[in-house]
Amino acid sequence: MAFVLLIFLSMSHYSNAEEVFDVRKHLSTVSRYGAVKEITDNSFIPSNIPQGCIPIHLNLVARHGTRSPTKKRIRELDNLSARLEVLIKDAEERHLSLERVPSWLNGWKSPWQGRLKGGELISKGEEELYELGIRIREMFPNLFDEEYHPDIYHIKATQSGNIGSQPKEKFMPAVVPRASASAVAFGMGLFSGNGSLGPGHHRAFAVTSESRASDILLRFYDCCHNYKHVRRYYFI
Repeated sequence: MAFVLLIFLSMSHYSNAEEVFDVRKHLSTVSRYGAVKEITDNSFIPSNIPQGCIPIHLNLVARHGTRSPTKKRIRELDNLSARLEVLIKDAEERHLSLERVPSWLNGWKSPWQGRLKGGELISKGEEELYELGIRIREMFPNLFDEEYHPDIYHIKATQSGNIGSQPKEKFMPAVVPRASASAVAFGMGLFSGNGSLGPGHHRAFAVTSESRASDILLRFYDCCHNYKHVRRYYFI
C-alpha cells in the first residue's frame, strides 16, 4: 500500500534565467510557479527512474501558490508609488531628461492601493497548485491507483502566526489561508476525475493541520529552541 504525504508551507523559489531586464518582473519577494516555464537555458535536467525500479512512496513539500501582497507589502507599495511620484515631479521641475525612465513609471499606482487586507491566494495561485496536482498524478500514476483514504493520501497545511502571538480568547487553531487554500487546489487537481461531484468528477478529501506548538516538521522554527538561539545570535 503506497503512502503519500503531501505538505504545504512557505518556501522560496528560484528566479528566472538571465533575460532582458524588466523591473516589473522583479517586484515580488519570491518567484511564482510559472516562472520556471520561462527558463530558456535548458539547465534543468530531470532525474530518471532507474530501470527496474518503480516509485512506491512520495513526500512533497510545496510552497503555497501565488498570493496577493501582505498588508506590510501593500503599505510598502503605496510608499513606493508616492516616492516615485515625488521623484518624477522633481525631475520635471528641474527639467531633467526622462528619456531613460520607463514610461509606465509616470503615474504608476499600486494595484492594491487602499486595500486593508492581503496575503490571500489569488486565482493564478489556485491554477498553479491545481495543475501541479495533475502533473504529480500523471508523473506517478501507480501511486494513485488505490481508492482514496485520508490515511493513505495525507494532505497537511501549516498554521499561522508565532506561538503566543494570538489573543488568548482564540482557542481554535488558525490555518494559514493561502496554505490551506493551496492544499485544496492541489487536491482538486490530484484527485480530479476520480469522484462523483460536479462535471469535473471531483471528490471530497481531508486537509489537516497540527498545533503550532508541536509541529516539528513545518514549524520547526517555533518548536526548536536551538534554532531560535542560532537565528537570534547569528542571523541578526
